[in-house]
Amino acid sequence: MSKYTRIEQSFSRALRLKSETLPKIVLMSDCHRGTGTWADNFLRNRPIYTAALNHYYNTGYTYIELGDGDELWENRRFSDVYATHQEIYQLLRKFHDTNRLYMIFGNHDRRKENGAYLWRGLSSPIPFYESIIWESKSAPPLCMFHGYQGDFINDRMWKVSRWLVRYLWKPLEIRGVKDPTSAAKNYTKVRRIEENFIDYSCKKQCILIAGHTHKPTLTQTDCGMYFNCGSCVHPAAITAIEIENRTAALVKWSVCASPDMNLYVCRETLNELHF
Repeated sequence: MSKYTRIEQSFSRALRLKSETLPKIVLMSDCHRGTGTWADNFLRNRPIYTAALNHYYNTGYTYIELGDGDELWENRRFSDVYATHQEIYQLLRKFHDTNRLYMIFGNHDRRKENGAYLWRGLSSPIPFYESIIWESKSAPPLCMFHGYQGDFINDRMWKVSRWLVRYLWKPLEIRGVKDPTSAAKNYTKVRRIEENFIDYSCKKQCILIAGHTHKPTLTQTDCGMYFNCGSCVHPAAITAIEIENRTAALVKWSVCASPDMNLYVCRETLNELHF
């Protein structure tokens, strides 16, 4: 089965949303929330992520998470992840309670494709989608998914990859050994994935938005557009894409220091693109 076919199949099952009902959206991906151990790459950026989500909630954004929100390859039980980051899930609950939360599953939390998750305090379960298409009368559709589709070892062989990560690479990661199955750590694979996504955008005349590679970008070619919101596990920073009024802004959240030596969470616009 070709990479193009796998991507096409994913979007054939997409949840379709109208831009009129979601005028302001923020996209994040690859939080990899763990269990608070040395292997929990999200833990060091949790205060930054919390500050960013509070900002987006207070300013009326709809939050869309493009997969790998929870690290369920290294960790068997979501309950352990939930217990570690309860305050994060309570913040996400506020988005859910105001109908401003949409969740996509990735390869590292793909087990969510078989059902919905009910977090403590929720009145209704949160469904997880393989893809979402945001449709507008005046702009190209936004085709959003995690991006593992077509990446053979993380797509068709994901259970084998999960076993390798859980029992081999997790203990080695603590010692500084990189996981060779990860798209985020294989630059040749990243370039190949990006080329496939740009090609799909050109053929379908849509804006393709993904995570998976952890490489944030707003890319425009002669025939298409490819966006990637990066990840929440960059060293000392998280990245996101904000979309409002047909403008996409790639932003970075990090810890900054004021002239009087006070630390605060700051937001920086890295790039903007109108579509």
